[in-house]
Amino acid sequence: MLQDSTIWQKLPPFLSRFIIKLAIKYKWLRKVHYTEDELNELLTTSFPQTLPVNVANSDAELTLLNAELSMPMGQNKLHLQMYCAFKVMVAGKDIYRAHLIVSGSALPYYDPENTAIRIKALQLSDVRLVNDDYAFIGSTTDLATLFMPKAFKNLLLGTVHVTLSVLKGFVPKELMNYLNLYSSGSKQKVLDFHKPEIEHILINKVEQEDWYYEMDETEFEERIFAEFGQHVAVEDGELIFKFHLD
Repeated sequence: MLQDSTIWQKLPPFLSRFIIKLAIKYKWLRKVHYTEDELNELLTTSFPQTLPVNVANSDAELTLLNAELSMPMGQNKLHLQMYCAFKVMVAGKDIYRAHLIVSGSALPYYDPENTAIRIKALQLSDVRLVNDDYAFIGSTTDLATLFMPKAFKNLLLGTVHVTLSVLKGFVPKELMNYLNLYSSGSKQKVLDFHKPEIEHILINKVEQEDWYYEMDETEFEERIFAEFGQHVAVEDGELIFKFHLD
């Protein structure tokens, strides 16, 4: 942030603006630094966000619960770690739940027309399953009883093990093929099936410029950059707001 910004704020607005404008014009003030902690504090207002996930004859959603940014020394990218909740529902019932940790990196850039910081070129490096109390996968018996006629349910519930083959003729083939993923009882296998779609949704959201931070003009430093800023970049482990390109 601007050093001694509280001093500038104590000055009359017209005077502080005039002095800062001169400092920028004559390159006495070239840039403002933001640390990881400062960026992560700003980031908290962006969550949670829920995104629909395409699953055959089912409802699914990915909720971005929170995220943390880091800026390793010697790199020009923002590194992101997102904590998410993924859920699949069939016939109004949860058949799969899992918390995920999604890691990746992206380039920040400044959009002066909308006075906003955006990210581009998102690359995801890992989508990892978290084995906690939230994690759940429906058994074949659970799934079968969701679709069977009521007259058969009591009979099925009294059976030691029910295979999904009993659903043939009761559910669409596409849904049947999807439900067969659950036969192994493996949460990881189900996640591996959905991973390409999850990655596509996250990357597509960035490419559509849905992820951005708009300068808050009630904050002194952000108001100054919204008016005079030209460029942002990651340098030496910090996000640099630049007033000059040279």
